[in-house]
Amino acid sequence: MQVHNTTLTVIGYWDGPHTRPGWPDPARFVDTEWDAEDREMVTDYLARGHVARAYMGWSTCRMCGQRNGNLEFTDGTFVWPEGLRHYVEDHAVRLPDRFTEHVRARREALETASRDEAWWSSMA
Repeated sequence: MQVHNTTLTVIGYWDGPHTRPGWPDPARFVDTEWDAEDREMVTDYLARGHVARAYMGWSTCRMCGQRNGNLEFTDGTFVWPEGLRHYVEDHAVRLPDRFTEHVRARREALETASRDEAWWSSMA
């Protein structure tokens, strides 16, 4: 994975009893009318990041109390907590359009990328 920035953009960290001041409330992002295909695309993407960090303990969902994991994922541009997928999938938390468009662009780039088979076939 190539890190595209020296600074990763944080997304999906929420206000809570053990956080620093200034994080948003996930309830403000709930959108039950969000396009189902976009929501599924984002949910899938959030599950497929690269592990950036692992912490002791776990994060708890601010909306239902579920344990949400202890990992941080990244795609080289954004960094998010493991539990962000839970918010999107189970609570209809809609992430900002900037992130959704980033996901769409990354997916499109992978789907349309050409393939170079020379290196691998040279191993035969």
